[in-house]
Amino acid sequence: MALALRLGKTLHELVGQLSAEELFLWQAYNRESPISDVRGDMQTAVLAAAIYQAQGVKVSAFDLIPKWSFGAQEQGALDDGEVQLQRCLASFDEDETDRATPQQP
Repeated sequence: MALALRLGKTLHELVGQLSAEELFLWQAYNRESPISDVRGDMQTAVLAAAIYQAQGVKVSAFDLIPKWSFGAQEQGALDDGEVQLQRCLASFDEDETDRATPQQP
């Protein structure tokens, strides 16, 4: 499916036009350089970190990678994404307020 999307074809078109030899070549290429967006979260974190760092924020890409958790029952109920986003934005607002407030001697 990912190959069809990358080549801009439907699966039906791909099956009709792709020889077995070419499919094996694509499979070998996929082992060396995956065709799909398997690590899109890492790529996005690197990009976001570069943007933050250009603005002077001290952050690394590892700080921005989503923390996927599969033990939600053991840890209690996880917050939904909207609540987490609001907390994150609120923390940025607090940082900006701290920097904008002049220090009293």
